[in-house]
Amino acid sequence: MIEAEKYPEAISMIKSLASLFRISLSKGNNIITIKDEITHARNYLAIQKVRYKNRFEANIDIDPAIENCITIKLIIQPLIENAIYHAVGEMEDDGQIDIKGYEKDGDVYIEVIDNGMGIPQDVLDNLLKEKSESHGKGSGIGLWNINQRINLYFKEDYGLSLYSELDEGTRAVIRLPKLTMEEYLGGEADAK
Repeated sequence: MIEAEKYPEAISMIKSLASLFRISLSKGNNIITIKDEITHARNYLAIQKVRYKNRFEANIDIDPAIENCITIKLIIQPLIENAIYHAVGEMEDDGQIDIKGYEKDGDVYIEVIDNGMGIPQDVLDNLLKEKSESHGKGSGIGLWNINQRINLYFKEDYGLSLYSELDEGTRAVIRLPKLTMEEYLGGEADAK
């Protein structure tokens, strides 16, 4: 971009990349706010939209009431990466990724939805299993990792679920406890 003298675009990309790295590092903390995780997702999407020459649209709709709740860092970006790489990245111009966040029944849900070709049921059934035969290059180990990290921090009641319809798309749903950073840190202090 700089060589092509596209300075405003290059500046925007550098800012997105810098913010992406800053949130990725998060001062060594694994727990961050949903607001920070969504900022990370926005920056990642900005970079990928340039890379894929705007072959897809992305919408983010996060209920402001959950922005100060906690999440494990780097769990939304891999889902977006999968949606781009496996679903909408090769579509001509009608690819769509929707990221939604909301509270339901006292928990926090974050969804990443694409309108790609979907995942066959036999593959979908194995994506969250550790010793899956479907795990190869780019075929699910990241999804298993997201689910395991959520389970480790917040118990097995929480984690990642996958739903897909062939020729319709895929929906990845993250379920987290509704906790603010203060509540989480207070709980850690109580546990010590």
